[in-house]
Amino acid sequence: PPTLTTTRRHLTPSLPIVTNRVVRQPSPQQQSPNYHSRRRSSQLLQMGISYDDLSERLPSPSVIAAVEKASSSAGTVIASDVSNLAGIPLSQARKDLTTLASLTRGDIAVSSDGELMYSFPKGGKIQSLLSSNSLKYRVTSALRKIWPGLFYVIRVSFGVALLVSIFAIFSTIALIQSSSSSRDDDRGGGRGGGGGGMFGYGFWGPSPFDFFYYRPYGYYYNTPYRDPEEMGFLESVFSYIFGDGDPNARLEEERLSSATSMIRENGGAVTAEQLAPFLDSFPAEEESGTGYVDESFVLPIVTQLDGEPVVTEEGDIIYVFPDLQVSTGAVDESMVLRKAGLEGDVSTRELKAVLEYNGLNTRGALDRADLISILREEVGREGSLDGMIQEQQYQFSLASDFNKFAAAALGVVNFGGALYLGNLLSSAALYGIRLPSYYGVVQSAYPFLLAYAVLFNAIPVFRNFYIQAENKKIVERNSKRRMWLTKVKTAVGGSRLAKKLSSAKKLGTKMKRLGG
Repeated sequence: PPTLTTTRRHLTPSLPIVTNRVVRQPSPQQQSPNYHSRRRSSQLLQMGISYDDLSERLPSPSVIAAVEKASSSAGTVIASDVSNLAGIPLSQARKDLTTLASLTRGDIAVSSDGELMYSFPKGGKIQSLLSSNSLKYRVTSALRKIWPGLFYVIRVSFGVALLVSIFAIFSTIALIQSSSSSRDDDRGGGRGGGGGGMFGYGFWGPSPFDFFYYRPYGYYYNTPYRDPEEMGFLESVFSYIFGDGDPNARLEEERLSSATSMIRENGGAVTAEQLAPFLDSFPAEEESGTGYVDESFVLPIVTQLDGEPVVTEEGDIIYVFPDLQVSTGAVDESMVLRKAGLEGDVSTRELKAVLEYNGLNTRGALDRADLISILREEVGREGSLDGMIQEQQYQFSLASDFNKFAAAALGVVNFGGALYLGNLLSSAALYGIRLPSYYGVVQSAYPFLLAYAVLFNAIPVFRNFYIQAENKKIVERNSKRRMWLTKVKTAVGGSRLAKKLSSAKKLGTKMKRLGG
């Protein structure tokens, strides 16, 4: 038996390693826990790639896009503006800006108020600098470019797989039935066999193979005109099975961005009821009718935006966000233009024309900043859409009705053919018989064909029930958000909510503008 050598922390068996009949003990380096990681690193170095190149942290794409918008005009940004524009927590904005500055050789300065200001190259050079300084960014950028085409191939492959499965199943059925008919003719001397044989019509009934191929009116040759921009049938098969993705994939970013805008518009001091239209969980008033609410539901978003609770003399809680009340003109301008539905690179002349076209007075506006101020006031007055977020309901499929029907019909045909082929292959007449050529491959792959046929029809059914349940929850959440938004907007008189809103307004502060 192997002996054990005892150390102070663990027991190690002294078993030798036998390789090519030569007994060798592992070296002390090989016994080291970091031996394999160092070996992988040395292999990467031989290829000109360091482990740090692959493990380095990259800023999120939304931060890169936000900084590019800001740097196109001023070139200086701060974390609060990037958090607002990109829809990310303040802590993540600070980390990503620091990472981006290190990768693009940007500058970091401190304002007189102690705010970190990040300066980046102008003229859209950020992505080119990232590509030249970061191997990981080049790899991820290449993958992002390749992925749309690759995903399209994956989507189309599901439609191709359906057609291949149908062809394999029904061509094999045709072979078995034709062989059975030949044997019946040899035994019966023509058509007078009487029973149709083991694989004939009389025993198994009508073949689904006839249903699939028999088109007396040339249906496949008279397909109607289809919009070129419409999803093709092969791609529609994937859409029918798995859907077209989450319509609310960017909900978290939209939530933080919209909530930040609302907080800034209210001077950086808001109540829990004002935050409720941006959340997924909502306060429930006490049954006593006092109007008090459990405000724990706002803690996640307050933490993400570095908010602080303040208790008023009346015992109400107001949430203040001092870090959000600092801004540079560039990113703030981008937010105002985006809310108004304008592009960030709109010229001053075009901006003035848009304002005048919409009946806004531009007299006294001496420069672009004055025009942005006019637009900001107008967006603030019409900012009801920014008072809440609204989730989009799931759709079963974005494919056309005809393509969905065709995919479903072919799925049923494929499933019926798979069951029919299974009956034929398990019959006594084919016991122990190996079909020739590629039909033998179909015979061996039959369990996979059957599983594919079952899942093809089962997944859409279960997904339909799931979508109905999720849409019901979405409608309920949107309804509650709208209810709380209405409560905030209609709070008047001496109601408790009106007093809280008044207290929050008193705690509000003006936005500090930092020069670019």
